Amino acid sequence: MLKIVACAIICAFILTYLKSVGSEFFSVAVLGAGVILTSLGIEYLTQTVEFVRELIEQSGVNTEYFSIILKITGIAYVVEFGAGIVEDMGLKSVADKLVFVGKIAIFVTAMPIIYAVFNLMMGLVK
Repeated sequence: MLKIVACAIICAFILTYLKSVGSEFFSVAVLGAGVILTSLGIEYLTQTVEFVRELIEQSGVNTEYFSIILKITGIAYVVEFGAGIVEDMGLKSVADKLVFVGKIAIFVTAMPIIYAVFNLMMGLVK
């Protein structure tokens, strides 16, 4: 984790310098810094996914729901990452629209889980 924090601080210094001199490379550097930091954090994500996958297999829960939850989580992280970059470029209104579309995508992706919960509730009522 120390490596990620050190990299973030170095990126922040570089980005601050590029922004202060009005460099046209600022937007590309922001994107590059985000990609570097995200790639460094992937190791933690893969460890967590493997742990949860083992728990799901031991519990006997349908693995289809696990993959849906992973998709929802992935959509949330990608949208948040993209919206942050777009907002850093000074386009807050576009970032807000991206977040809105991300919420719609999450809702649509979650429909099988919502359907399963609805069926479960209907089964309990009957």
